[in-house]
Amino acid sequence: MKVRSAATPIVLVVLAAATAAYALLVDRATVSDLDREIRKRDVFPSFRIDEVRRVELVHGAEILVLERTADSGATSWEMTSPRRERADPAPVDTLLRELEMATRVRDVPPAEAAGMDAPRVRGRVTVGALEYRFVLGAAAPRPEGAAYMRVEGEGTFVVGRSLSVQLLRGADAYRERTLAPYGEGGVARLEIRSAAGELTLERAGTTFRLHDGGGLRASRLVVDRLFAALAEVRAETFLDDGQADVATAAPALTVVIVPRDASQPRVRLLVGGSCPGHEDGAAVVRTEPQRVSGCAARGPIATLEQSQDALIDASPLFARADEIEELRIEPIEGSGPRVDVARHGAGWHERAPEDRDLTADEVDSAGALVAALSNARAIDVRPGGGLPSSARWRLTAVRAGAGAIEQVEIGAPEADGSALARRIDDGAILRLPAHVARRFEAHPVALRSPALWQAPFDAAAVVAIDDSCGPAPRRFAMRDGVWRARGGKAADSGPVGDLLGAFARARAESWVTESDDGSFGLSGASACSVVLTLSAEDGGSRRAGLIFGAKGEGGVYARTLDASAVLVAPAALRESAGRLGVSE
Repeated sequence: MKVRSAATPIVLVVLAAATAAYALLVDRATVSDLDREIRKRDVFPSFRIDEVRRVELVHGAEILVLERTADSGATSWEMTSPRRERADPAPVDTLLRELEMATRVRDVPPAEAAGMDAPRVRGRVTVGALEYRFVLGAAAPRPEGAAYMRVEGEGTFVVGRSLSVQLLRGADAYRERTLAPYGEGGVARLEIRSAAGELTLERAGTTFRLHDGGGLRASRLVVDRLFAALAEVRAETFLDDGQADVATAAPALTVVIVPRDASQPRVRLLVGGSCPGHEDGAAVVRTEPQRVSGCAARGPIATLEQSQDALIDASPLFARADEIEELRIEPIEGSGPRVDVARHGAGWHERAPEDRDLTADEVDSAGALVAALSNARAIDVRPGGGLPSSARWRLTAVRAGAGAIEQVEIGAPEADGSALARRIDDGAILRLPAHVARRFEAHPVALRSPALWQAPFDAAAVVAIDDSCGPAPRRFAMRDGVWRARGGKAADSGPVGDLLGAFARARAESWVTESDDGSFGLSGASACSVVLTLSAEDGGSRRAGLIFGAKGEGGVYARTLDASAVLVAPAALRESAGRLGVSE
């Protein structure tokens, strides 16, 4: 009795295991009743994209085979026939989604389905343990673009145009058209040989250096443009290898790309002359890692033809303005003014010369300073060495993200106002024009609000105008509600109104320095001024105005009557001052 009772659980376990094995090995290879009920009008009654392992489409003599692979843990697709190469994931995804969503337009008797004896497409799709076999026959009379189709074991029916189009696409539709698959961040070395010369870029952290250019840093803007162009070098159409070899026998351009990941293969491209049958394109052959021959647009290829000199970075800073999180300008030796700011939320916090949050207007000035520093360009750049005169100022910028630090040292101004700077990143020596070098000095006034007037005023409060910026000095006064020049002639009210409105609303483009050093043209023969006399509430009057100097930095250097700080005023403000006249 004990033996018999012990045998019962064993039998149950064996039966359960057998049932599980059947479900796993047999039942999975059939369409479940539930799937068939849910997808009864679908072409494929059980279809899950993530379980598709293989697709085979036979178009006449061409056999297209796409197989799912696991590349470094990531799912990808490989074309194993008619050639072996990585497949373009986008068209493969489109095909799979079309197979999943395809529906039967209407069922038809097998005898009414034309083209089944010599089908346009024979196919097999493996979905998990299931394998669907099908044929696509001739075009159906309705709806437009429809076709007859038979799925083995599932009947004969008409399918819509979208599925028909997808199944008829040849192997070329699934080939990768991007010839240079690595983006800028994944490249360790880039070599370009063209009529413009030989160019080699080697990665150094987040930047690239010119291998044969004394190790100078390459321009971020130009490097970005190069990699954007490489991404656009695509096989618009594919070429016969023999034709491509003839067209690239004497390549006009050779590109070699070495990836940062040593386990990945390098890429080598040859660019030749006009593409056979496509005179507006250029023949391109990728010889490594897998051979691809095609026709590419000339525009991106032309961008790759850069000389080494064109890639030398003339910017003191690598960081863009929106990447700079902290900025500090200080004297290298001794005491002196300091400017130290850090981003704080949407604004800036000043750490020196004061410890405070900047006002909204001051935030605009801090942003303008950071933008000016980021956009600065040198007159010339040469490989490293020491500054001929001792460095006076050090600028330190901290970039967002990894917190990379950049430093630039500035020497004393020379006779023409220019100054030499050392870029610590690559040791390059840059000659900066006077207006650029000045930005790399510590001028706390640069953080001042753009508002010009300590005491704002309304244009209606102006009772007199003294303007020396026209052909001849003029004075205008308000009399009986009319602006009149000396001698009583009425002034042209349009320009007068424009000037008063512009001055009342005037804001500095930027604040440059705390005092005039004689280089801004504020005291020379070309200087001029506009002085406004304002009525005061106590019955008295006060004055407000600007002294204009030389043109510079996209505007005109100026200072207000009551302060010594130099600013850049809008050019339009200076122009309005020269248009005052009298009515004829």
